[in-house]
Amino acid sequence: MMTVELFVSDDTLTAERKRSLAEGILRNLTTEPGAPDSVLAKAREMTHVLVRSPEVWATGGSDLATEPRYLARLTVPGAWAGNSEFGNHVIPLITNAIAESETDPHRLTREPHCVVQIVGLREHNVGTFGRPLSITQITELMTEEYRASGERAEAPEGYALDPICGMTVELSTARFTLTHDGTDYAFCAPVCRKIFAEERAVPL
Repeated sequence: MMTVELFVSDDTLTAERKRSLAEGILRNLTTEPGAPDSVLAKAREMTHVLVRSPEVWATGGSDLATEPRYLARLTVPGAWAGNSEFGNHVIPLITNAIAESETDPHRLTREPHCVVQIVGLREHNVGTFGRPLSITQITELMTEEYRASGERAEAPEGYALDPICGMTVELSTARFTLTHDGTDYAFCAPVCRKIFAEERAVPL
């Protein structure tokens, strides 16, 4: 459950380019090799990208007309924002999606002209269905179709599939694991491990 607000300092920004920027960011944020299609489809449904052209933009450096600036504000549940790995993952994804629309796709990694801010919401301060949701409930919503399907791919050698979201987890670096009924499980995030444990009444 993410919202991206992209502000662009380009007076010539057309509706077509705005749509291209929005769709590129949405695509980059919701494409993950090894993740089940059903989970990614639900992630796309719960991700919103808005592109805006402010009337006024003041900043230093080169001319905004020749080198537009971008400010992307990503609002997510606080549990995601508080994880440094999340920032390491999504900041390049957003920057690269924007860079693809530039005539010089390397400018945004040479110059500080694209700022990405990650804003975390406190627990129960985001919701849908007319009610607040916890990070656990959001994860359950995003993964319910996958979990109900019984679909399980074969994990590559040295990897395991997260039983909640279907993500591929490298066993040698897995930070979140659990043993249940003599089987070792690996999880991509603590919330997936929490859901697994609660569903099976396994103490953490």
